[in-house]
Amino acid sequence: MRFVLLLLILLACAPPPAAMARDVDRAEVLRKINVAGRQRMLSQRIVMTACLENAGADAPLNRTKGEGAEALFQHSQAALRAGADDLRLGPETDARVIEALAKVEAYWPKYLAAVEEVRAADPGASTTRLRAAARKMLGLTEDVVESLGTAYDDGAGVSAMATTVNIAGRQRMLIQKTMMEACFAAVGGHGAALSRRVGASKTLFERSLANLMIGDARQGILPPPTAEIDAKLITVVRIWRWLGADFTQLAEGVPVTAERLGQLARASEIVLVTMNQSVTLYEAQ
Repeated sequence: MRFVLLLLILLACAPPPAAMARDVDRAEVLRKINVAGRQRMLSQRIVMTACLENAGADAPLNRTKGEGAEALFQHSQAALRAGADDLRLGPETDARVIEALAKVEAYWPKYLAAVEEVRAADPGASTTRLRAAARKMLGLTEDVVESLGTAYDDGAGVSAMATTVNIAGRQRMLIQKTMMEACFAAVGGHGAALSRRVGASKTLFERSLANLMIGDARQGILPPPTAEIDAKLITVVRIWRWLGADFTQLAEGVPVTAERLGQLARASEIVLVTMNQSVTLYEAQ
């Protein structure tokens, strides 16, 4: 009896536990992962457009795209933390997720300064600082996605679909990252290191696309749950077949003009839109 009383006293006096994830339904969990995953894509899209603008590849269009991506990034970041009706998100309560979001917000001014520096620079200016900012922000946004996966992992159906939404969502980022690195390679004189990054991102995109097409139980990736998703993925394969060949040539050092960079960027937009439609369909399952 004394032991029970002592235990109750200790429990009553113990400090409160760290904030944990509130109960959310399956749809909101998948929505959170979709929106957080889109932040990864936007972190690369903003930098991609700055590089293309500096290179003279559809400069006005890419300035508009970049500013739009910045606005969406900031709105989505606020929504992930505090909730937003238009994104159907409630406020975040898990301490791990909140900490990861805070790191993104702390780095945002430095990241944006690197973007603006290249936008305002003369054509051919160094992109070293911008490349570093892209890598850093990508890592921070990836940490948010990972923390969400940990916070809302139920070990069952939500977890399985969340993994698939995460990988499908990552494809959006890889489309923009490959295009971004193609631009860096073009303006940087096709240095070996820059060219290798184009090839590495392209390869990861293609491997992940194959896994989404057939499923991969070892990685927790489900096969397409509907015919509509399957059709979208097939469309991505068909478009990427020739776009990926161009990226391969660029990675191998084939010279590319600003006009050609603009053409590649426009083509990659079609893949991005189709892949984003696929992620939305996955989220709805």
